[in-house]
Amino acid sequence: MKTITAALFLLALKPMLANAESPMTLFDAYQQAQQYDATLRAAKADNAAQQEGIDMAIAPFLPQARFSAYQGRASTDRESATLSSSQHLVYDSQNFNFSVRQSIFNRANFAGYDQAKAVAAKSDAVFEKERLSLISRVAVNYLNLLINSDNIHYSEAQKESVQSQLDREKKRYEVGYGTITEISEAEANLQQVIAKQLEWSNGLEYAKRELETITGVYPISYFSLDPGKLPLTEPNPASVEDWIATAYSKNPDILAAAKDIEVARQEVAKNSSGHYPTLDLVASRTHTESDAANTIGSKFDTDSIGLQLNVPIYSGGYVAASVRQAVAKQQKAEEILSERQRAVSADIRKYYNEIVNGIARIHALESSVSSYDTALVGTQKGFIAGVRSNVDVLNAQEKLYSSKRDLSKERYSLIFNRIQLKQSAGVLADADVQESSGWLSMRQ
Repeated sequence: MKTITAALFLLALKPMLANAESPMTLFDAYQQAQQYDATLRAAKADNAAQQEGIDMAIAPFLPQARFSAYQGRASTDRESATLSSSQHLVYDSQNFNFSVRQSIFNRANFAGYDQAKAVAAKSDAVFEKERLSLISRVAVNYLNLLINSDNIHYSEAQKESVQSQLDREKKRYEVGYGTITEISEAEANLQQVIAKQLEWSNGLEYAKRELETITGVYPISYFSLDPGKLPLTEPNPASVEDWIATAYSKNPDILAAAKDIEVARQEVAKNSSGHYPTLDLVASRTHTESDAANTIGSKFDTDSIGLQLNVPIYSGGYVAASVRQAVAKQQKAEEILSERQRAVSADIRKYYNEIVNGIARIHALESSVSSYDTALVGTQKGFIAGVRSNVDVLNAQEKLYSSKRDLSKERYSLIFNRIQLKQSAGVLADADVQESSGWLSMRQ
C-alpha cells in the first residue's frame, strides 16, 4: 500500500518537476511574476481599497437610519413648597427612538463624490504603473542573467584559446624556441580570464536570485538571444514627438498626476462648502416611559417629520483657511504634473535615441567582431611563422572576445530600451513581452 501511495505521489509531482527543470522564457518569467510579485499584489490590494471610496462617497446621498434605546432605573426626590412635603420616587425609565435623515442639499457631498472618483482613477493609474514596472523589472533581471551567461560562454571559449596558446608556448620552450616570459604572459592572461569568469558567475547567480524574488521560481535553465531573430528596426512611429504626445495621454505617472489635480480641485470645492447651507429631511418616532421626573408613570409615542436647515455663519476663519490650504495643494499638484511631463519627455527622448544609436552600434560591433576574428587568425599564423609575438596573439584574443561581449550586451540593451520606450509612452503590453521572448532560443 505504501508503495502504491509513493508511486502516486511521484506521478503527481512529475509535471511540477518537469516544469521546474524546463527552460524559463522571458514570457514565462513575466507570467510567473504576475501571480507572485509582492509589489504588484500590494498595488492590486491598494487599488481595490481605493475603489471602495466611491461607495463610501455615495453613502451620504442615501437615507441614514438610526435606532437608539435606553432602559434603566431612576430615583427622584420631589419637594413641594406649597404643601411642605417631599417624596422619594424610584421608577423604571425607558426611551426608544428611531430616526431617518435624508440629505436634500449638501454641496460637500457632491464634491466628496467627485473626489472619490478621482482618487479611484488615480489608483487605477498607479496600478497600471506597477504592472508596466513589473515587465521592466522582469526584463532587466532576465536580460542581466543572459548577459552574464553570454559573458561566461565567451570566457569559456577565450579560456580554451588562451590555454591552447599557453600549451604552444610550453612546447616551444621545451624545444628551445620559447621563453619563460612568454609562458608567464600566457599564464597571467589565462588567470585574468578565469578571474573575470568568476565575476560573471557571481553576476549570473545574483541575477537568478533577483528573478526568483520576482517570480518565485529559480531559473535552472533559460534561453539566450538568437541574433538572427532580433529585428534591427527603428521605433515606429519614427517621430520622437509622436511618442511624447502618446505618453502625455497614456503614461500612468502623468495620468496619476492629472488625477491628483482633480482630487485637489474637489478638495477646494469640499472645503468651500463650509460657507453653504445644508438641508435635510428628518423623520423620527420616539417612545418614552417615565423619561423624566415630570413624566413619571406616563407613556408617550411621538412621530415627527420635517425639514432641517443649517446655515453656517462664522467658524473663526477655519473655512477660509482650509480653502486657501486646498488651493495651495492644487497648485502643488499642477507643478508635479508639469515635472512628470518633463521627466517622461526626457525619458522618451533618451530611450528613442538609445534605440537608434544602439542599432548603429550593433552594426559597428558586428563589423568589429568580424575584423577581430580575421585579425586573430592572421596573428596566429604570423606567430607560427615567427613574425608576430606571443603578446600579439594574446592581445588579439582579448580584443575579439571583448568585442563579442560588447556586441552581446548591446543587443540585450536594444531589447531593454525598446521595452523602456513603450513603458514610458504607456503603451507597453503583454504582446510586447511575448514578442521579445520570441527573439530568444536555446543556445546551440
